[in-house]
Amino acid sequence: MTDVTPSNNDNQASEGEAPEPGRASILARIGGIAIDWVLCLIISGFFFPVAEYADAGGIERVFAGKPLATLSIWAVQHFFLVSLIGMTYGHRIAGLRVVREDGGGFPGLKAGAIRTVLLALVIPAVVWDSEGRGLHDRAAGTRLISIR
Repeated sequence: MTDVTPSNNDNQASEGEAPEPGRASILARIGGIAIDWVLCLIISGFFFPVAEYADAGGIERVFAGKPLATLSIWAVQHFFLVSLIGMTYGHRIAGLRVVREDGGGFPGLKAGAIRTVLLALVIPAVVWDSEGRGLHDRAAGTRLISIR
């Protein structure tokens, strides 16, 4: 008996085309934002330490930045990096990239600003649609994809 299956399916590109990058997994998304947050927390702890830990040494001092300073540092780096190069340090390490919904290049300043503000509010990031896009990505006209 011969197995009759189609030779090309939706997951394969036709000859001469590159395969479309896949949807970013939840684990990669969480990993990317965790890496970014830790980096911003280290910067915040160094430049804006919480008073109780200002004279402490070791790990307490490194991760004891003022919360609003940490969020501000995260927002600034996220806005500029996503807007201009389509990824943060955490995205790069996790193998992710932010692209425009229309398939164009980098998101740009407007989309980067919308995405950053809504992502900082958290709720739009934890509510997503059947395509795996958070409300922040839908509002900004962007998509987070896997580049691996």
